[in-house]
Amino acid sequence: MSVKYKVVITDEQKTVKIPKGLRMLIRRSCIAALQNENVDTDTQINVVFVDNQRISELNKEHFGDSTVVSCLTVPDDSEALGCIYISVEKAIELSDLHMDSLEREIGSNVVHAVLLLLGNKPETEIEESKLRDREEYIMYLLGLPASSAYALNNA
Repeated sequence: MSVKYKVVITDEQKTVKIPKGLRMLIRRSCIAALQNENVDTDTQINVVFVDNQRISELNKEHFGDSTVVSCLTVPDDSEALGCIYISVEKAIELSDLHMDSLEREIGSNVVHAVLLLLGNKPETEIEESKLRDREEYIMYLLGLPASSAYALNNA
């Protein structure tokens, strides 16, 4: 019997038109993280696109901080492992700031969020470093290297 991973993506914002291919990248990122962590049970993850105002409200509601972030992870009481809220508006801003692609920004956020939903909550710098290494490995598997600077410097 094969394991089934389900990624349900909804768009609750009107601020940014979702770029073509982004939904597929999110599905691939979720599945890659689940597979890398050897999740062997049927698993559903909900991903919701929201605007900056809504992610600020969610951050305040769940974590007591109204800061606008690009990605927020909230455990789910339903049949899903959890919910990943993404502000594409903020992700675009951060990808421009970091001179990185939007795909890399959102993909790494989603991989990190899935690992958090699976209980990977580092408490020390060493654990944080190991988690970052796992995230980077998954991003490598997805074809999204850690930095485009290498390619730019060696072109």
